[in-house]
Amino acid sequence: MTEFEIIYRYFKAQDTEGASIEHTAIIKDLGDDAAVVAINAPSQWVTCVDTLVQGRHFSEDWQQVSELAFAIGYKAVAVNISDIAAMGARPHSILLALALPERLANEPWLAEFAKGLFHACKQFGVRLIGGDTTRNDKLVISITANGILPVAIQPVYRSGAKVGDKVYVSGTIGDASYALNHPETEVGKQLAHRLHMPTPRSILGQKLASTGLATAMMDVSDGLVQDLGHLCQQSQVAMSLQLDQLPTSKPLQHVELAERLRCQLTGGDDYELVFTLPASVQLSQDLLSSVSTPVTCIGEVIELEEEEEEEQSVGTTNFGPSAIKLTYQGTAVTEQAPYPFDGFPNLHGYQHFSS
Repeated sequence: MTEFEIIYRYFKAQDTEGASIEHTAIIKDLGDDAAVVAINAPSQWVTCVDTLVQGRHFSEDWQQVSELAFAIGYKAVAVNISDIAAMGARPHSILLALALPERLANEPWLAEFAKGLFHACKQFGVRLIGGDTTRNDKLVISITANGILPVAIQPVYRSGAKVGDKVYVSGTIGDASYALNHPETEVGKQLAHRLHMPTPRSILGQKLASTGLATAMMDVSDGLVQDLGHLCQQSQVAMSLQLDQLPTSKPLQHVELAERLRCQLTGGDDYELVFTLPASVQLSQDLLSSVSTPVTCIGEVIELEEEEEEEQSVGTTNFGPSAIKLTYQGTAVTEQAPYPFDGFPNLHGYQHFSS
């Protein structure tokens, strides 16, 4: 198949039900050199890009890539919608860049991939408005996602956390990491959907932005501690996390405590939202009922210690994880007293450039 046959056969036709966005109009999507979007009211355009590489972000094994075509298409969209959610914006549209190996340029794989991609588009209310395809030895998927924020609503950045704020996370965490590392176990099989079909918390992000309640927010993609470290670095704060408060799914509760906590602290791919609220703020029951996911307080924002401020001043990459203090049942978890771990865990999450 040629590039344009692939585009028109699998990506041009899409169900646009639920994908119209207030204050915008998609004037031109696929078929020209660029998409054209009219913004009809004062709005902010929020955009992000994420790239998934075979052997890095999903399996190198061709059999698994073939079997998971639907999930790969879905997840490629979902992880970007999660970034839009973390800013508090409403998803609007995506662009797809697809580097396709010859062995996948066939009707069964492309049809399933496109079905998964458009399933996510419909679920999250976005349109595919453009992109590019090319040939490559490995499968590479890069998606740019766009979102809309009314000009009166402030995006929620990572830099607004204040000492005394409480730290919250949506849903449950650690599920995807356990499924990735233990795919043959019964628990791993039960949690596989959390790895392959994550649910970005779009409505929650929009609610937190529109109410102005959240002081800082981001999604959990590379591991809770590592991602919170980025938030600490941007906000110039530290955090204390209560390990016994981490929200845990029923299947993961059957996993040995130390292993479960490692998954929750350092495993990525959860795509839950972590955010901070002033201690005086309580989320209303109406808001919680409208977002279809539980929200759990897991700690609080504390002051940086002097040595951490020095690390931050020179831009040390270790600053983030070192700013996260752990407690378990009210007792500090340290290198000298690491319980419930046998030894103090490596708190670094997913490293995109490690060997």
